[in-house]
Amino acid sequence: MTRKAFGLAGIAAALLAAPAFAHHSFAIFDQSKVLYVSGTVKQFELINPHTWLHLAIVNDKGEVSTWSFEGGSVLQLAALGWSKDSFRIDDKVEVGFRPMKDGSRGGQLMNVKLENGQKLCSNRGCGDGTGSTLPPF
Repeated sequence: MTRKAFGLAGIAAALLAAPAFAHHSFAIFDQSKVLYVSGTVKQFELINPHTWLHLAIVNDKGEVSTWSFEGGSVLQLAALGWSKDSFRIDDKVEVGFRPMKDGSRGGQLMNVKLENGQKLCSNRGCGDGTGSTLPPF
């Protein structure tokens, strides 16, 4: 009976852990490069489990589109100096990001350079060899 109970408990633990591993996959981002784009802040969502920075990007034809960049958790970014006041709507920023593999507008947020020159890095470093890499928490 004990072996059966432990076996069932092990199976249950594995099934419950699977979504957590799937959730933390970075497979949708091209980890081989960091691209840079400049735009205007539309919205900054400092929320768990991941923060989001949404920018209005103007292309070479003058057309505006929204790009969305996924960052780390609130605790991770707060430990690196990020706050709800890091960005205001209409702030001009430059974002370093790992692009989506499918080519859609956005990616994994690696760093943000503000107009005053300040650079905020993600919990996975800046993407350019600088910045601290934080463990998940």
